[in-house]
Amino acid sequence: MDCKITKKEAEDLLAASPYIFELEEGRYQTRAGAFTNKLFSVVLSEEECANKCFLPGHRCVPFVDQEVMSYSLLFIWNNSVLPTKIVEYSKEFALDHFSLYGEEYESQYIANDPGMDGFELADNDFELPMKVKLTSVDLEPLFERYKIEPGDRLLFTVENWDEGIINVSPCLREKSKILELTDDDIKRNQWYKVIEKALKELFKTRGPRSSIEEQLADVFFEYSDELCTRFCGSVEEFLKKTKAVSMELFGVETRLWNAGETVPAMGEWNYDNEEEYGFKHNLVYSVPDFVLDEFIKDHAFQKKNNLEELLNEVFPACFFMPPEHRQDLLLHIINRNDIILSNYNWFADHQLGDIRHKALLLYTKINGLIYEIDRIGGKFNSYPQQELVILIQLYMHLSKLMETIAFDPNSLTGETETISVSLDGMEFNFEDIEGALRNAVAVCKKNDFTVI
Repeated sequence: MDCKITKKEAEDLLAASPYIFELEEGRYQTRAGAFTNKLFSVVLSEEECANKCFLPGHRCVPFVDQEVMSYSLLFIWNNSVLPTKIVEYSKEFALDHFSLYGEEYESQYIANDPGMDGFELADNDFELPMKVKLTSVDLEPLFERYKIEPGDRLLFTVENWDEGIINVSPCLREKSKILELTDDDIKRNQWYKVIEKALKELFKTRGPRSSIEEQLADVFFEYSDELCTRFCGSVEEFLKKTKAVSMELFGVETRLWNAGETVPAMGEWNYDNEEEYGFKHNLVYSVPDFVLDEFIKDHAFQKKNNLEELLNEVFPACFFMPPEHRQDLLLHIINRNDIILSNYNWFADHQLGDIRHKALLLYTKINGLIYEIDRIGGKFNSYPQQELVILIQLYMHLSKLMETIAFDPNSLTGETETISVSLDGMEFNFEDIEGALRNAVAVCKKNDFTVI
């Protein structure tokens, strides 16, 4: 981007990127470099064979760009791009084939498919119909060449990660040994043992990560020599076979985890034994500049002009702020307000104004509780774990929404009703956990008193 940054800033940027793996001795590798030409596979179902097609869904996770919708991936066989077609499936079949995106997102992925054009998830109480139409890869050319049957396998390799181009080759089971255990079966059973062991090690050392996709990316990257082979199984097959790993709730999301266990907020991956109780009296609260700008726009949308009042809305009394810092911040708000108002149009802002206001009210509440927890300085394992997880997840989801409102508001056009319903759900979740967390804050405060 033609700008200079420090080595520390570069390292922080690389460490935070979901597209980069950190190696040893200060070296890094991109997702594209890690997964290009690596083998992975799927087994065709009866529904797919009946329709001579393949539903991409989650089946290319984690080998492709997580930001690319699966229906837009290109599959190549015999140097030709396989065409797509819209195929009808049962709701259960569709949900099963989008579950690695997380139970909380699978319906949204399905509803966003071009085959579902005209269907609005929010208008249907976020329920999918019993039958759904999804973009599928047409395998007619392969069915003409090979005698493909349910249970046969497709092998994939990513040819171009940036463009989402994937090579396809059939891997057919010997029909004469349909009821026998073949050498390939034995090697594939070993594959299932490897991925199970790898996942359980990941759970212990790295925890739940940011998503199921990131969990799988770590496993396939670190164990690629054993997992990305011609005899590879698929994640969806593994989850049907294993009794040790399953989808488990993690706050308002889902993760792969030890079957039957609650996914904890704290563990070996983030627990600091040196952390001690103690008030951080001078912990200064701040908000990112882009969020501050949205507060200023909201103030204008509410037709208010008292910037002292705005400062109190952004930084309620519970937040510590030195007087000199408060004065500097007020001057900064005055300057930003002048710049923003010079281009602000109340009528043009009307569509997003109510959503922004609603989001900022919740943002302040959630930030206030996070600030209180940080300020107390107690050990995080003394807090109710699932409530703590949900609080952080709400903060992350809300921060992402605020970032979209600030930098890509046009993408929210026509989505305001859905976002409003989502914010209502977040508000409900926050109210559900707030009491337990505030009680834990009170206990930590009590523990900080010393009898002299």
